[in-house]
Amino acid sequence: MPPSASHSVEIRVRFGETDPYGVAYFAAILDYFKRGLDEFLRGRGLSPDAVYRNRQKNYGFPIVATQCRYRAPVRFDDLLTLRTRLVRVEEKGATFGFSLFRTVDGKDVLAADGKISCRAIDASWKSIPIPKELRKAIIGQP
Repeated sequence: MPPSASHSVEIRVRFGETDPYGVAYFAAILDYFKRGLDEFLRGRGLSPDAVYRNRQKNYGFPIVATQCRYRAPVRFDDLLTLRTRLVRVEEKGATFGFSLFRTVDGKDVLAADGKISCRAIDASWKSIPIPKELRKAIIGQP
C-alpha cells in the first residue's frame, strides 16, 4: 500500500456522544470511523457526497459493511487521533481500516479499530466495477 493511502484526523469526544458514565457510546465510534472515511476522501480531492451518491456519473459507493472492536474506553472531552487507511481495493468495492487512539501519559493507547467496506453500484443498486477515476483517487494515483 503506498504511503498516500492513509489519513489522520483529530476528534474530540462530545458530551452528546457519551453514555451516563461519560464513556463514548459504541455507535459514536462508528460515526468517528465514518468521519475518518469522509476526511480520507477529501484528502484525495473527492467530495464525500459525490462519492457516495454521484448523480452526474450515475453511480453510488455506499457503505455495505462495518466492523469494530472496542479495546479501551474513550470519555467526554478526550482528544482522539483516528488513522484511516486503505486496506483493499477490489473490482467492485474497497475496504478501509481505522485505528482510534487516545493519548495517556504521552503514549498512544488503541481505543478501537475496525473496517468499513463500500461497494460501487449503479442507479438500480446493482454492483458495478468501481469507476476508473474513483479507483485512481482512492488509491492515490494521479
